[in-house]
Amino acid sequence: MSEDDDIPILRDAVARRKALKLNSDEIDELCAGVNAAASELVDKLLAEAMREAEYTLRLQVNERLNDELPTLIEKAVQETLSKSSNH
Repeated sequence: MSEDDDIPILRDAVARRKALKLNSDEIDELCAGVNAAASELVDKLLAEAMREAEYTLRLQVNERLNDELPTLIEKAVQETLSKSSNH
């Protein structure tokens, strides 16, 4: 006999269990419970995903502003100064 023979197997544990018989109301209750738990999980995951997306978008917008705003300001100042010197 090998050491593996001493390790319980899930198949054996399931075979020893008495089969459950659920009536229609119990099945409905089980389905409702699973549905409620799944809905709660979906809501939680969506909220986390939205927070992560918002954070990522903020980083991207800030990066673009840091890259583009100085050029935009410089261009606006040069145009204004150019108009002032022409008058």
